[in-house]
Amino acid sequence: MALRTVALCNGKYIGIETIYTVIDNKQINIPEKLKELREKSRNNELFCPCGCGSNLILVAGDKNLREQHFRLKDGAFNQDCKVIIEGKTSIDSKIVLKCWLDDKLKATDLESRVPIQDVDDINRKYEFTFLSREKKIALVYSHERVNIADEKIKLLESNSQGIRILYIVDIMNGGSNGQYPEGLMKIQDIQGFCLLLTVTEAVYETAVMKAVFYAKDIDGLWQEVSFAYGPLRDFSINDDGKVVFDGKTLDEIKDKKEKEFNRDLEVEKKCRMEEEKRRAEHMKKLKEQKEAELARQAEEAAKRKAALEEKQRLEEEQSQAKIKKRDEEFKRSIESTITQQKTPVIDSEGNRWIKCEFCGKIAKDSEFAMYGGPGRVNIG
Repeated sequence: MALRTVALCNGKYIGIETIYTVIDNKQINIPEKLKELREKSRNNELFCPCGCGSNLILVAGDKNLREQHFRLKDGAFNQDCKVIIEGKTSIDSKIVLKCWLDDKLKATDLESRVPIQDVDDINRKYEFTFLSREKKIALVYSHERVNIADEKIKLLESNSQGIRILYIVDIMNGGSNGQYPEGLMKIQDIQGFCLLLTVTEAVYETAVMKAVFYAKDIDGLWQEVSFAYGPLRDFSINDDGKVVFDGKTLDEIKDKKEKEFNRDLEVEKKCRMEEEKRRAEHMKKLKEQKEAELARQAEEAAKRKAALEEKQRLEEEQSQAKIKKRDEEFKRSIESTITQQKTPVIDSEGNRWIKCEFCGKIAKDSEFAMYGGPGRVNIG
């Protein structure tokens, strides 16, 4: 069931988280705060924060601290009520953070839900989640990163007046998938890092916080780099308003981790450059080997071609020599027969032979301009 977690009293917002504190690591109700709120309930001094005028009463006890809330007085109903019910994780986180601040700050003036400026849209009311003017510390909690608007941060920072602001968001807003974390980078630009809170119900003892920063890796993808992680109770706040973990400020731890990250980037860049150099040299060697092989193949092909041409030339010479020899032998054999002029003289290959009437040369008919005729069958 959705529960009301905020009441309006004398122009100030009172969150249900204000009744919680921690003593000797035990999460308890603040008796004086309970008594005060019960008295205001009986006197009809608690109202719905939306401004509809409905009276609220406190529902609280010592048996079930996690279900404490405000509700409408019996029989009260206002159809004009536009109250926005806060999500469970959001109120659980504020309860846990209230206990943390009580545990670590020991402030006597810690206020919750301190409005900074109202704008036309009531859903965009900006506030410090917690504020201690005594310790000059303010805390701003955001359950969803969409609530981290430039306008909100600008207004909070401009109204801080020397007060150090801690920004904390729910763990679900963290993670890294390579994309630019726009909402969280707004916090990182102001705070230097991001604080991610994990809660289990509204139990301070089990709450965990992680400090991270975001940076681009060698491929240009954004990575979440964790540099402090542990139970929320292991984080503290020093007199300068800086968060401390394991005896060092988060600024110091982050600077060291960032230097390691950048050093690793340089090492990776160098490794990749060397790998690229080796790859280029390997490719060059492969290219040279391929060119050498192509040259060798071309040389062998040229040699084979030259050898084949020489073989063909020799074979042609031998063939021509055989033909010449055969023709000469044929000429000698037909000298006695070519003188007759009755039938043409034709060799076995179909070539016709003629004898010149002037010089007596015997040759193939292709060498004569004119030959044959009555009584001149073999004369040209």
